[in-house]
Amino acid sequence: MIATYIEAKDYIISRKQAGIRYDLTRMKLLIEKLGHPERRVKTIHVAGTNGKGSTVTYLRSMLEEAGFFVGTFMTPVFGEEREQIGINNNPMSEEEFIEVIAEIKNAVEETEREVGESISEFELMTAVALYYFSFKKPVDIAVIEAGMGGRLDATNVITPLVSIITNVGMDHQAFLGNTLEEISREKSGIIKQGVPVMTACEGAALQVLKEEAKKKKSTLYSLKEQVKVQTWIENDVQMMTYESTFGELKEIPLGMVGSFQGKNAALSVMVVNYLKQFYALLVEDDKILRGLEKGKLPGRLEEINNNPVIVLDTAHNQEAIDETMNTIVTLYKNKEINVLFASMKDKAAEEMLRSIEKTAHKMYVTSFSSPRSRTIEDYKQLSSKFDKLETVDDSSSWLKDWIKENKNTSKILLITGSHQFVGEIRTELTLI
Repeated sequence: MIATYIEAKDYIISRKQAGIRYDLTRMKLLIEKLGHPERRVKTIHVAGTNGKGSTVTYLRSMLEEAGFFVGTFMTPVFGEEREQIGINNNPMSEEEFIEVIAEIKNAVEETEREVGESISEFELMTAVALYYFSFKKPVDIAVIEAGMGGRLDATNVITPLVSIITNVGMDHQAFLGNTLEEISREKSGIIKQGVPVMTACEGAALQVLKEEAKKKKSTLYSLKEQVKVQTWIENDVQMMTYESTFGELKEIPLGMVGSFQGKNAALSVMVVNYLKQFYALLVEDDKILRGLEKGKLPGRLEEINNNPVIVLDTAHNQEAIDETMNTIVTLYKNKEINVLFASMKDKAAEEMLRSIEKTAHKMYVTSFSSPRSRTIEDYKQLSSKFDKLETVDDSSSWLKDWIKENKNTSKILLITGSHQFVGEIRTELTLI
């Protein structure tokens, strides 16, 4: 019996022990037992290596501005588990969370008994989201963010109106493959028969997606080939111009900064224009513009302190770090850039630090609370390869000292390397 919020949270957390389950056996059986909630809600499916959260945010913001009731499932988010699930940017309430967990608990445990395996935390949260959007608080449309993969991702039980693959980079090789082509093929597994797919992929990844779309008789829309996007920063605001056969939008201010946000925003505009054209969704241009300007997501080049300047960014792989460093240099010209970095063990920390080293005056590395976090000892083994790498044993006290010592200076501190690490630091900074 689930009667309190603590019991509901504990029920979710207890599924962490199942680890990462990258197949659909349990999920297919579970949604069948739940009465197929995935068939009762219109969805947009968003996969890719980087930019998924921002793309979901821009889509939600534009559709919300147009008056739609929009559900979002995002992985991961800062805060508590229930905050992964929201409607019109309002997270699922504690009461709703308790109610849904209590209602699906029997189906979860029946599934576990039948397959002889535990449902994972991610599988359970995906089921909670679909059940909530379908049976408890029906939405006009739900934007569903995939986890790390595509083909065997727990979210891949849906058949969306549109599939999105933001981009493909080298990440999660242990599960997805060791080459860009292999990873692209796994991501392309979200492409459904006859369902259009939109992507900002280029090169080899785009070629793989084209092949898979052809097999599924799905129309592929390529941002690179079918849209002209220009981005620039003006008065610390990311600006974008968008031109396609669907229409043209000029000098659009975006809610998030970074050249890569231009691609995320343009991709989301492509999707909205498609929905307008083929599903008669009424989303006027002024709603698109307002939605793009209002679309914000914590931890995406977020300036959380201004004296001294502290910027948070959830970049956690090579491609994302490169983009982040390029934008930081543009935003903070003639500033001394300091970086506090921490990553998971399975990430290419040395390569990411090489990118950071090109522009950072000082680099500090640390660990955080996850058992998957790279340890201080790991970094000490790397330190001989870098000229300006210092280890930080206690990031919390170090951060307090750094803030005191650098008030009224031109230094900035970028904190990056892992979503969980940035989330922990963000919580601390709001308390300092």
